[in-house]
Amino acid sequence: MVQRFSLGGRVAWLKRYDPDGWLRPALVTLWNGLVTRLDLQALRSPPRHAGEAAKAVEARRLQTLSACGAPVPRILGEGPRSLILSDMGPTLAHRLKRLTSANDADVLVRQTARAIGELHRHGGYLGQAFARNITVGDSGVGFIDFEEDPSEIMSLSQAQARDWVMFTTGVGPYFTGRMDVLTGLIHDEAVAMEPAVASEVRRIAQRLSFLERAGRLLGRKTAAIAGAIGAMRKGFALLAIGAFIVDLASDGDCDMWLAMMDVVQRATT
Repeated sequence: MVQRFSLGGRVAWLKRYDPDGWLRPALVTLWNGLVTRLDLQALRSPPRHAGEAAKAVEARRLQTLSACGAPVPRILGEGPRSLILSDMGPTLAHRLKRLTSANDADVLVRQTARAIGELHRHGGYLGQAFARNITVGDSGVGFIDFEEDPSEIMSLSQAQARDWVMFTTGVGPYFTGRMDVLTGLIHDEAVAMEPAVASEVRRIAQRLSFLERAGRLLGRKTAAIAGAIGAMRKGFALLAIGAFIVDLASDGDCDMWLAMMDVVQRATT
């Protein structure tokens, strides 16, 4: 539970780490079973702690992310099973819902994607990189909500890939009819990713490509998510093609090209 209040004339947030009811753990069990069956380990839900354990996870993650240079809330105080956190401004979701210009949405999403990429380059990761957990205020992009830690069950490259999948699908509904723009935004960041992260995102997008076909039949929201998966898949496909061209142009030869030519020669002799 999160509650807004005034502290010394400034906005602050009281965050309590109460236990979940029975429904969320049941849904998490179903979700983890599904993504494990689909071989999508990076999309598993991390352990959900409560009380002092959840408070300790958030405090530790805020300290670690701050050390990476990430803009995250400051801890202003604490109590039993609770933290008082500084305000980071309006969320990306809040701002996107109230924009009247598609170009403004592009600017916000590009700015956010760059901030996530910068965090990753410093060895950090988010975990729940949805628009509701990202802020865009006067001082720029910020990140909130860290009572879970993906590193408890996955590698760094998987955790960073998870960020890109959640971010892309989260902003997808704001690019309905303009998924080519989202493809370009994702591709711009993909070129600077660690190869292991890029490979994992590409693999996840391919594994979820069935949603692109089914999305049109399952409602507007699912269609938007399916479109975002398509944008992600195409953005990373462009990356693979780009790497092939760069390799060929820079080296004068390319292992993949030579292998293809060898197959052709064997087939024709």
